[in-house]
Amino acid sequence: MTERSHRPTAEYRYWLYDPEGDGMTYYRTAEARDSEAQKAIDCYLEDGWAPEVEFVSAGEVTHCAQVLDKTMRPAGEDLDDEGCDGDGMYWPEGMAWRGNYALEPLPPNAEVRGDAPLYGAASLSTDGLCGSVETKKG
Repeated sequence: MTERSHRPTAEYRYWLYDPEGDGMTYYRTAEARDSEAQKAIDCYLEDGWAPEVEFVSAGEVTHCAQVLDKTMRPAGEDLDDEGCDGDGMYWPEGMAWRGNYALEPLPPNAEVRGDAPLYGAASLSTDGLCGSVETKKG
């Protein structure tokens, strides 16, 4: 059985979309993805070709949303009675940090550095869909 993931990472950067199968899946190698793609295409042949076969597609993740300006929550003594910092920014209870996302290139030799849980608001960031990435040296 081919190892796959349902989320893109630097390690699982080769994707396959099969609308009638598993939807989006990600693979470690282009060869594994291509092998699964052929199996998916073959499933659309019964008495004839199902029209959905034309929606099977594949590619490589080249960019991922990354946090660019991560700001950690100030210490409790640095927040006022309403939970605002010195700049007037409100910090809800439980928010450990905030930041903004931008689509950034995923270098071919990137490695994932973490897997933060989602918080649930656009202005509150995690380490990105593809994880935080760091380019390997050498």
